[in-house]
Amino acid sequence: MRTRVAMALAMMRVMALELWRDRAALVMTFLLPPLVFLIFSSVFAGTSGDNLQPKLAVADLARTDASRRVAAALLKSPELRAETAPDAAAVRARVKSGQVDAGLVIRADPAQPGKPFLIVADPSRAVAAPLAQARTQQALAAAAPDAALRRSVDSVAPALGDLTPVQSARIEAAAEQLRAKPQAVKDDLFDREEIAGARKGGAVIAYYAGAVMILFALFSAMQGALSLMEERRAGVADRLLAGVAGMGPVVTGKFLFLTAQAIVQAVMIFVVAQTVYGVEAAQHFLLWLPTTLAAGVCSAGLALGLVSLCRTRDQAQMLSTFVILVLAAIGGSMAPRFLMPAWLQSLGWFTPHAWVIDAYQAVLWRDAGVAAVYKAWIVLVAVGAAGLILAQALSRDPQR
Repeated sequence: MRTRVAMALAMMRVMALELWRDRAALVMTFLLPPLVFLIFSSVFAGTSGDNLQPKLAVADLARTDASRRVAAALLKSPELRAETAPDAAAVRARVKSGQVDAGLVIRADPAQPGKPFLIVADPSRAVAAPLAQARTQQALAAAAPDAALRRSVDSVAPALGDLTPVQSARIEAAAEQLRAKPQAVKDDLFDREEIAGARKGGAVIAYYAGAVMILFALFSAMQGALSLMEERRAGVADRLLAGVAGMGPVVTGKFLFLTAQAIVQAVMIFVVAQTVYGVEAAQHFLLWLPTTLAAGVCSAGLALGLVSLCRTRDQAQMLSTFVILVLAAIGGSMAPRFLMPAWLQSLGWFTPHAWVIDAYQAVLWRDAGVAAVYKAWIVLVAVGAAGLILAQALSRDPQR
């Protein structure tokens, strides 16, 4: 019994020493988990709705005193990232292109009967429209509470007849009191319009098809790139380095295989998306294919470059897990990016996931052309090429 305990303790000591000597693995084992926690908590903290700051395009067509006050309050609101638009067409264009999360058109004076506000919604960002409506109600209650009173008076005026001077004075006094001490606005003020071209499941399914595609392409590429470590451990890399061709063709062959593997994965995902949900991938094949190819090149090159930086398989496995989790979270594969804080949305553009998801949505949902996706192709191919070049350069170092 004592012998078994001693052997177990000795093995614990050996493993602890191995981990201590491998400083890179030590850092990734104990420092990366709290870092991942901080990142994930930042990503998901805003998804409850209280901290969301949707991007809103506002067009004031009424141009009355009350409408100007509401528009100004929305533009100044810390709970929104509002911007002005010249007309309703511009609002619709910005929502459809994905430049904003939702749109608001002030069609009439909020003090008059009817529905002065039109919410322009994108089904792929379903949460944004209710939030925009709630923020608009808050702005109306804070900036133009007297408008609600005037709406109520105007709605009953036909039944009551003309107001006496005394009644008019009382209404004016009540309006002034509301300006000084706003109350909640409870009224039916809104119409809602979804952007043109909505298809069955198109928006949300196109989003998650792209999100899953790049997530699994990168995951599979990381696992495939780990074979570089096996070749080092088995001495295959040393024998290849001693030859004429070296490791270059091996790295290139792995890159080509991992790219092809990502394309096949994408085909399987989008076949299911089109068959089950009607996502029009085949109809947009001419833009879908280069987008998929760019995503595959990016995942293959990035995986090979990251694994080549590591000296041991433990380091490579830990680094690959960290990269997959963090990039997926920040880039939008786990939660839509418009639900994240503004600074994280900006940070997301440093991940391939954001570029891939946005490109697929532009092609499959917004019916955009080359002008909307060529930047994504350039970024993705550039990242993949940089990773391949790095892997090629490090593979020539016999000390690695």
